[in-house]
Amino acid sequence: MTDLLLLRPLWFLALVPVLALAFWVRHRRFAGDWGTIIDPALLGPLRRLGALTDGRRDPTLLLPFFAAAVIVVALTGPAKLLPGAISYRSLDPIVLLLDLSPSITTAPALKDLQAAAATVMADAQERPVGVMVYGADAYLASAPTSDAASLQSLIAVLDRDTMPVSGSRPDIALSMAADLFAEDGVGIGGADLIMISDGGGADPRALEEAARLKAGGARVWTLAVDDTAPEGPAPDPAALTALSDAGGGGTASADDTRGLLARIDATRTARLARSSSATNAVRDFGRWLLLLALPFAALLFRRRR
Repeated sequence: MTDLLLLRPLWFLALVPVLALAFWVRHRRFAGDWGTIIDPALLGPLRRLGALTDGRRDPTLLLPFFAAAVIVVALTGPAKLLPGAISYRSLDPIVLLLDLSPSITTAPALKDLQAAAATVMADAQERPVGVMVYGADAYLASAPTSDAASLQSLIAVLDRDTMPVSGSRPDIALSMAADLFAEDGVGIGGADLIMISDGGGADPRALEEAARLKAGGARVWTLAVDDTAPEGPAPDPAALTALSDAGGGGTASADDTRGLLARIDATRTARLARSSSATNAVRDFGRWLLLLALPFAALLFRRRR
């Protein structure tokens, strides 16, 4: 995971009008300054006779656009995380929401769920990890901790008998997560909730809870397992996508857990760069890139013959 980032990437859109204007000016200067006063029907013959020069060969024609392009790149805010930035990024927890409904616990999907959860714990990058399990109800299995070894042993013993009542109510799990983390008076803002599920029970109530978490500053991500019990409901990856969209996160299959973690890290880095702590966490090189525009601008003021 790279420490390089863009603080304001939307500024790249400004390159479109810059390039379009450069093309238009170059095309308009095909016959030099004469193109504005000579009948267009005469321009071709006069140019073939050598009476007109090709204005596009003027080396100063594109200087303003080179300078503008450099300024746009500088405005995107190319930056690098400072060495101590990891201390800012490791404060907010990752909360695993594990679906232990019968369609998963009675099928090979349980192994996929356990493997994905173990990968999250191993690659959490010093962030504390908490675990919640849910079926027809939800329970906090472990408060956020940096002791990955203890969580690994917890995940390994999950089975069909873990939940006292069968069912699938992700909305209860999401609601409980918001309430539990709000009890410390700080709220859940900054946390990343990763739901590992087959999509069962992801109904409008769950979407509302995901949106509530997003409004509180958290993000909801989903990992889809699809090797579920044949007698159970079919996996519903579209429901997980809708859930993560409502929660401001993203989704991936359980076998691409590291890919999802990379997206989570990139999102957190971009969020850090826009926060009040950015000056303590990133070095913005945009101001130095502006110096590269000065030579192009200076050539515009040279004496013409």
